[in-house]
Amino acid sequence: MIGLIVLGLLWGEISADSHSLRYVITGLTPITSFPEFLIVGYVDGIQFVKYDSDQKQLIPREQWMVESEGPEAWKRKLFLAREQELAFKDDIHNLKVKTNQTDGVHTHQMMTGCDLRDDKAVSGFNQYGWDGRDYISFDKDLMVWVTPVPWAESIKNSLDQGLVDKQRWKHYLEVECIEWLRKYLEYGQRELTIVAPIVSFIRLGDSNRLSCLVTGFYPQAIEVTLRRDGILIDETLSTGILPNHNRTYQIRKWVEFDPEDHAEYSCQVEHSGLEETLVVIYVPKSHFQVLATAGIVFGVLGIISLTVVAIVLHKKKASDGKMFSARSAGI
Repeated sequence: MIGLIVLGLLWGEISADSHSLRYVITGLTPITSFPEFLIVGYVDGIQFVKYDSDQKQLIPREQWMVESEGPEAWKRKLFLAREQELAFKDDIHNLKVKTNQTDGVHTHQMMTGCDLRDDKAVSGFNQYGWDGRDYISFDKDLMVWVTPVPWAESIKNSLDQGLVDKQRWKHYLEVECIEWLRKYLEYGQRELTIVAPIVSFIRLGDSNRLSCLVTGFYPQAIEVTLRRDGILIDETLSTGILPNHNRTYQIRKWVEFDPEDHAEYSCQVEHSGLEETLVVIYVPKSHFQVLATAGIVFGVLGIISLTVVAIVLHKKKASDGKMFSARSAGI
């Protein structure tokens, strides 16, 4: 359940002209060989920092974090992480009582972060989940806490009374979070260099499915759409955004189609690494292309066959000459 929440948050398609800062904080009831508390920070989907209750240390996952942050800043962040760990233990105990679930394994998650668009627009969120389901979130515009479940109404009412805390959350989401995101983007600009996507749009074998693969791009924010005669196709399948081994990302989208359909199918991609929208049009192989390809293959095979025959004949001739010379010499 934890993985589903995190992947949904981090790898979903977001605007192609934005950057993001995310923190996922997870507390669990004791499980063998798994930390009871974990914090993971992400910039544009790349993990850059981690803290867990087993190591009790704030661990940078990117070298640019070590080089850019001074020791005092790390001490402060470590203090806050340990403070959050203690708070989460209390929260789990209280939530077990509140939900009447004192037995079994339970998870408590907090997900908070912000987005910065190239047009300077900003957004932020702060939400909590219990056993994989949202139970309360903060609406920074209305300055109220919102809950979709009846059992959290008392929690909402209590939090709504804390005017100072709500003002702090609003300031963090709209100001502090964005400032940190800008700093991290500046710190890691070498590692976080924009890379344009590579796009291929093909038919999958002899199936009635077209596949658009977009890969090798950074940052992860991207928009990929499939169209028929320029009109958006709503019924498509998608892998969602997935990480590659080299810190870039990929996404694949499919659509069912009629091979006899003469409409123009295209895959359109918008990404910060592209100066303009990239449009890749599907070009089906014609009968002539298939015959031409087959002719080329057979032609190459014919050349290879003739070459082999020539070599064999040459060797045979040379061999016969050696035999004749040997016999003439009486050997």
